[in-house]
Order: sequence, then structure tokens, then C-alpha cells
Amino acid sequence: MKKRLLIGIMLVALLMPIMAQGAAEQKGDQEYLLRFGHVLTPEDTFHKQYLEWAKAVSERTDGKLKIEVYPSAQLGVEEDVLEQIRLGSNVGWQTDPARLGNYVKEWGILYMPFFLSGIDDVEQLLDSKVIQGWVDELEEKHQIKVVSYAWVQGFRNVFTNKPGKSPSELRNSLIRTANAPAWLATVNSLGSKAVALAYGELYNGIQTKVVDGCELPYAAAKQLKVYEVADYIVETQHIFQLNVMVVSSAWFNKLPADYQAILIEECNNAGLDASNILLQNAEADRQFMIDQGMTYIPHSDLDVEAFIESGEKAYESLGLAEAKAAVYAELGK
Repeated sequence: MKKRLLIGIMLVALLMPIMAQGAAEQKGDQEYLLRFGHVLTPEDTFHKQYLEWAKAVSERTDGKLKIEVYPSAQLGVEEDVLEQIRLGSNVGWQTDPARLGNYVKEWGILYMPFFLSGIDDVEQLLDSKVIQGWVDELEEKHQIKVVSYAWVQGFRNVFTNKPGKSPSELRNSLIRTANAPAWLATVNSLGSKAVALAYGELYNGIQTKVVDGCELPYAAAKQLKVYEVADYIVETQHIFQLNVMVVSSAWFNKLPADYQAILIEECNNAGLDASNILLQNAEADRQFMIDQGMTYIPHSDLDVEAFIESGEKAYESLGLAEAKAAVYAELGK
């Protein structure tokens, strides 16, 4: 009898951790971690809003879903991180439509020349059925889950040592951009020659004359101190830049449904807050660089019609005319 009792006690002791684990899971006590990275500096508005996103998600999930934010490419090179995401790792990344166009080409349309007019377009497209189709295809075929594309940095402009007011005048200018078809086609459509360089090599690239300049939104140009190596601001406004937050679909699908909704909702909220901050500060950022000695060539002084006409060639070269028409139909353009 004593032997049976002892065996029973031992079995209960062995089963207690398993029973406790099952009870914890039933109560939703499992914890989840997302390691989220980007290439921007810790001082950037986006980084500060990523921390706000992490805080809001943690609060709404009682600390069960945590987001650790890694600035300055601490998680590695973007292409490598995207592959980690596809393999199911618990990492996330700030990417862009042009790079997602390497997987589903229609995404690149959002970074094509003079496509979006402003923040109102972006907010309207958050409910886009056309873009939702691209979101679904990206997840189903490439295991990349889009969490949000509500993060806007504003218009991209050209910062260069060889200025021009039309595509023909920019013909001899080497302009740094990212290595993706939509980026390259758009910058080439400005009349300049696109040169693919990593983001971290941008400043040195201009300083050492590997390139004549770059194209960036005002906030990023200020953060990178482009005014130290480039003399001119050419306000082309050729891309209204939105960014895309992505995670692994395999990781995302393991989250409870309410956690999934919270992750997306708070990312959109933080993104729109960051976007409005940057748009409000754009003029001040531009003036700061002018005060540092840069010569400003405003948008109104450019041959805008010539730039737009030249930009149409980029849509044709990448076979994105149909995608443009579909999105414009939703926007009523």
C-alpha cells in the first residue's frame, strides 16, 4: 500500500509541470516576442514611434506580446533579415514597397514616380482591396506578413552637387538609391543615373564622389547630415514615401487572434502619428539644411510636367501600368 501511495505521489509530482503548462496555455499566459529592426538612427522619429508601438502592444496584452526595437541595422542587412522572416523567425523589419516588389511586383507601384500625392492617399489606401490582394499574395507565396503601411516619411527629393531643373539637366548626375527595380527605374526616370548603394554608405558615397548625390525625404537627409557633402536641394517630390512593416507569417499566425489585431491596430496608430510629425517638421528640416549652406531649388521652379512625362516610362518598363490604373480607380484619380 505504501509503495502504491509513493508511486502515486511521484506521478503527481511528474505531471504537475505538464498540468501547469496546460493550464497556463488555457489561460493565455504564453508569451511572445518580436525582435523588430530598421536602418534608421535612434534619434529618428520612426524609431521613437516604434517604441510607442511596443509600449502600446505590451500594455494591451498585459506584457504577453513584447516588441524589442533594434535601430541602425543592428539585426543585419535588409535582404538577410527578409529571408529570416520567410523562414519563420520572430523578427520584423521596416521595408519598402520597392523591395517587396522583388517578391510581388505590383508592390513596386507605390514607389513609382509621382504616384501618391500625400497622406490622404495613404490613409484611403489602408482599406484598399487591390493592395489587400498583394498583401495576401505576399503572405501565401513568400511567407511575409504585412502588419502596416501607414508609416510615411514624406516626399523624397534630390540632394546633389550637380543640380538641374528638368530631366535633361539632371542627365549627368549620379544619384544613390536602393537596389530594387522600382527605386532604380524611378531615379533613372528623373534623367539621372541611378547607383545602388547601401543606406549606410550614402554619406561616404557622396563625400568620395562615387555618386553626385542621393534622394531622400527631408528628415532622413537631415539625420544623415547630407548637407555636409551636398550643395543643392532639388525639390523633385518624385516619391511620396510610405514604408511597410513586415513579420513572418508563420510567427504571426501563431499569435492569438486578439494579439494579431492589436499588433496591426497599434502599428497603424503609431505609424500615422509618426507620419504627421514628420510632415509637420518637413519645412523646418528643409530650412535647417538651407541654413547650413545648401542652395534650395523649389518644386515650383522645376519643369514638373517634363519630370512626370519622363516618369511614365518607368511604369511601362516594369509592366506596372495596369496596377497603377487599378489603384487610381480606388483613389478616384
